[in-house]
Amino acid sequence: MASIFKRKNEDGTTVWRAVVRIKGYPTVCNHFERKQEADDWAKDVERKIKLGEFKFDQHNQIRTFAELTDRYIQDGALEHHRSADDTNRHLAYWKTRLGAYALVHITPELLGKERQFLIDTPTPKGRKRTSSTTNRYFASLSSLLTYAAQHLRWISENPALRLIKLKENPGRDRVLTEDEIARLLSASRTSKSPYLYCIIILSLTTGARQGEILNLEWKHIDFENKIAYIKQSKNGRPRSIALSDPVVAELRRLYDLRNPQKPLVFASKTAFGRIDIKKAWQQALKRACITNCRAHDMRHTFCTYAAAKGASNLQLQTATGHRTLSMLLQYTHMDVEVTKQFSNQISNQILKGESP
Repeated sequence: MASIFKRKNEDGTTVWRAVVRIKGYPTVCNHFERKQEADDWAKDVERKIKLGEFKFDQHNQIRTFAELTDRYIQDGALEHHRSADDTNRHLAYWKTRLGAYALVHITPELLGKERQFLIDTPTPKGRKRTSSTTNRYFASLSSLLTYAAQHLRWISENPALRLIKLKENPGRDRVLTEDEIARLLSASRTSKSPYLYCIIILSLTTGARQGEILNLEWKHIDFENKIAYIKQSKNGRPRSIALSDPVVAELRRLYDLRNPQKPLVFASKTAFGRIDIKKAWQQALKRACITNCRAHDMRHTFCTYAAAKGASNLQLQTATGHRTLSMLLQYTHMDVEVTKQFSNQISNQILKGESP
């Protein structure tokens, strides 16, 4: 039987999706600008299938990669992706490379050659793509082709699954020494940014990501219980982080100086959005004579110091947000009390001499 669905594109235009499902035969789909066209096409396809005249291979063969990419986006497959911007960028690249190909001509051999081309071609900034970056591009491509195989039945299988992932280099594991931390804190106190010092001690004593910290709003800060609530993290899982006394004191100072009309803790002076501390961060590193250090390295530093204090893997996963949502919702408050001891111990160790 045929089904006709009305769908709205991101640009506001409307398309009609016709789906023909007959038991014992592959599902056949198509999109049209008008409903009548979709009805006529579906009836014609049903008739040909029942008479044995419909050429399924030819139907698949006329589907191009560009058509698949447009369909994937139109169907809202990326609406719930937290990394939708990256995926769209990847798909735009693949569309320029494979857009004219019929789907049946996209083979593992072709994709292998395309992967090597991607590796050998410098980025717009003139840099060579790493194995990790190449794998991300192919992960987006593989998701698209899986959608074509499992949801649209435009191809029988995903050819990207035949390729073995490239071996990735180990991630960074830069940990700041206590001496480096002392110099960084001293440099951040003299920064032109009124927020840099607080952001650094928050990161060092909680392990929170920089994006999570910059998205904090005053309503997320519980001064009484010394807790901050992270409602939206990188992996979409809310959690709580413990605030040590020096952090609470610094947050109270900023709270007294805040603009009541701006909800963000670290609000921009000129707008209602997030601040950009990249320049202030780089200047502080330069004054502190610290090299090869990124903001995310403070997260590694927290984990290393917490592990040295006896934190288990589960406790670290809780503190840094790497755990399932169901468990997190059940034990958020209990876990934050457990991890609070490590935040306080680290704070006492690395923030000694830092007066509130």
